[in-house]
Amino acid sequence: MGEQIRISERVLRIVEEHREQGDFVSQTLAFVRRVLSPESAGGQRVAGKELKRYDMQYRYDHTLRVADIGKEIARAEGLPEEALVMACLLHDVGYPECRSFEELGMHPAFGAAIAEQFLDKIGYDAEMSKSICKAVRIHDGQPYEGEDATVLERSVRDADDIDRADAMRICVRAYHEIGECPAWETRDISSRRLCETQGLKGRLCATGTAKRMWLENICLQEEVYRKLLGQMERTREL
Repeated sequence: MGEQIRISERVLRIVEEHREQGDFVSQTLAFVRRVLSPESAGGQRVAGKELKRYDMQYRYDHTLRVADIGKEIARAEGLPEEALVMACLLHDVGYPECRSFEELGMHPAFGAAIAEQFLDKIGYDAEMSKSICKAVRIHDGQPYEGEDATVLERSVRDADDIDRADAMRICVRAYHEIGECPAWETRDISSRRLCETQGLKGRLCATGTAKRMWLENICLQEEVYRKLLGQMERTREL
């Protein structure tokens, strides 16, 4: 994992306190719930900012959606459902470990280190654990031809990006980008985002199922930005 990856005492304590109850997916969910717990946000700082309850709630909710997408992909494509769902649940556990903006890009590495500790704690299959940790480590990168990763490992990234392209992220992005912008500025932002959707359609996906889900969300973005552009064109004095 590299010498620079040091897991916080808080997370190490959560790993140590974990008690085996239920199946592996249930155990993973219980662990992730504690790591990303909104109740634990107080006093923690990520990227130099104090974590708010909403920050962690969004991250946890996003994780649940990614796991559900992973389950759908696994069932449609005949992939190991348990392992893919567990990898999806663990994919963002490294976020609370980041202490600066520079470290935000390292959250996959932090997450992989945490996943390794947790999977060893619960006695999960060694080879599958390596695959899960790799999936967590590469999930934030760009897919490319000839990538040295299995379909399962790449599918975590697909599930993550599919949720990030869906309605919730459109709303969050609109709130932050548009807010109280005047119509002309909203029009320019919408036009730029609409152009970007064309390039997003060519994104590589590990499976046909993921590609279908991805394109559905990009088409949704297109529809939203086209309607927003039309609405801004009507925003004029008669």
